[in-house]
Amino acid sequence: MPSKLVSLQGFSAVLWAAASSGILAIMWVFVRQMADRLHPLEITFFGTFFGFLFFLPSVLKYGIGIFKTARLHHHFYRGCFNGVAILSWFTALTLLTLADAAALNLIAPLCVSVGAVIVLKEHMGPRRWFALVLGAAGALVIIRPGFEDVGLGVWLVLITVLASAAQRLFAKSLIAADSSTTCVLYLTLMMIPITLLAASFVWTWPALEDYPWLILIGALLSIAHFALMRSLRLADVSALEPVNFTRLIWGAGLGYLFFAEVPDSYTWIGGFMIISATSYVAHREAQLRRKIAKEAGA
Repeated sequence: MPSKLVSLQGFSAVLWAAASSGILAIMWVFVRQMADRLHPLEITFFGTFFGFLFFLPSVLKYGIGIFKTARLHHHFYRGCFNGVAILSWFTALTLLTLADAAALNLIAPLCVSVGAVIVLKEHMGPRRWFALVLGAAGALVIIRPGFEDVGLGVWLVLITVLASAAQRLFAKSLIAADSSTTCVLYLTLMMIPITLLAASFVWTWPALEDYPWLILIGALLSIAHFALMRSLRLADVSALEPVNFTRLIWGAGLGYLFFAEVPDSYTWIGGFMIISATSYVAHREAQLRRKIAKEAGA
């Protein structure tokens, strides 16, 4: 493969991953606003349900064959892990500021990258390890002033981190065999009964005016997962994870715009560290792919 094409592929992977992070962050705002009128467990269910419906036109276009897969059990496991992750995450968003929740969530790349090395046998050199540590350190700089007590919200984010890391590893193995659309359809389909079970314990019917917002949450959720799966087609899990550090910048910015959560100097210092880590990993990924392409063509 020509080196320019390889470099473009790596850049495209970063763009897809960044788009996924930005869309998810925008969704957080709607979840927080809806939580004043509906329990977060119910928001999770409706978001998942409408997210599945959002991709139904693909079924009509491609037929039932779009569900064809040789790894149904992997889709099931991924759906279970992601169901736990999103239930915990939506609830945590109502208990923490967006910046603090996003910052804690940045532990996930460390778990995913280590898991990718152990489970998927991916190679990650010391420079990328350093970039991950730098990004995590930036997150700690941001959350240090606000974390005096470990409350329920913090524990829910930690559950989110572990469950999300597990589902990401399944996603990487699935995307090698199934299309991005197939993966998102199965993900939302598997999550519907899990989130419905959780929501049944706190169930109240939403008001009619709430449904457009729930539909929007579902659409954003599915589009974000589609973008994530596209990025995983183009680059290693460990290479893309630092891109997700940008969610912290999104969280701080949207928290300020919509909820008057004013970022302090720690946010900007940590944000610079995270952006530096993300930029380096994207550059390093392009270098590695050019090297592989050159060796393959030799």
